Amino acid sequence: MIGFQFTEHIDRPPLDVFAVLADPTRAVDYVDGVVRSATVTDGPLAEGSVIEETRRVKGKESTGHLRIVALDSPSTFAIASEAEGITVTYRYRLHPEGAGTRIEWTCELEAGGLRRMMLPLVAAISKKEDGDHLVRLKTYIESQHEAEIAS
Repeated sequence: MIGFQFTEHIDRPPLDVFAVLADPTRAVDYVDGVVRSATVTDGPLAEGSVIEETRRVKGKESTGHLRIVALDSPSTFAIASEAEGITVTYRYRLHPEGAGTRIEWTCELEAGGLRRMMLPLVAAISKKEDGDHLVRLKTYIESQHEAEIAS
């Protein structure tokens, strides 16, 4: 396995942060390139639920499916996707920190056979494309709170 990790402090309690992470429709507001995101499985969100996500990259749209692999409010949320023999898992761990939340985001990449040799390159691309992910999440969540106070 190969991957990377980022951490960020968000000035909102873990329950508020978790609520945004666990609502796939909100991804369009803070994940770069996501134009549509919705749960496609019936029932409440749970481990095993599938999210259909459409991203626009270099002017072209691509749709993929994400599977929830961990859902433990308000501390853990993880989603995984598989494409061309490579599985990517994004894990979010939330910890109370003062009046806010310390969020740890880990990207784990796995593959078998010859695809394993591609993992460092895929990890570098993912890190470049999504490296500001937590900063965008922080900005979005904190701005939502400020908007609530103002209204």
